[in-house]
Amino acid sequence: MADEDFPPPVRLMNFVSEEQLAESKKTRGARVEDGTAQRDRPLYEILKENKDKKDAEFNERFKHQPPKALDEDETEFLEKLEMSRREYEKQVADEADEQLRSFQAAVAAKSTIVHEIKEMPLVPKVQVHVRAVMLAFRLGSASGHASHHPS
Repeated sequence: MADEDFPPPVRLMNFVSEEQLAESKKTRGARVEDGTAQRDRPLYEILKENKDKKDAEFNERFKHQPPKALDEDETEFLEKLEMSRREYEKQVADEADEQLRSFQAAVAAKSTIVHEIKEMPLVPKVQVHVRAVMLAFRLGSASGHASHHPS
């Protein structure tokens, strides 16, 4: 009864006899990953060759099929994308035009100011000084302070 209470011990490692190994080689062939076959080429070459074979099979399968037509959702998306691109290009062009007009207006305003300054008659510095003194005198006499000239 003591044997019935405990489960059988778990075997951590299963040993394979040479006969079993030889039989499995016959049924599935030698494999590199389990050590039954030696690698004669680097793993990179083996994996690359397998990938190239898979890609060639895929391309051969789909080579003769015509391209899939776009469905309604795809065409709608592409139309919206094109419309969005056109709106963006128009906005950029409008901004460039506005900046150009603003620049041209600024240049025109500056040249008008320069022409006005050039057209103003030049007043000699002596006359400017005399006018300033006279203006100061008028302001002083108008406010009742006539102390600028001696009596």
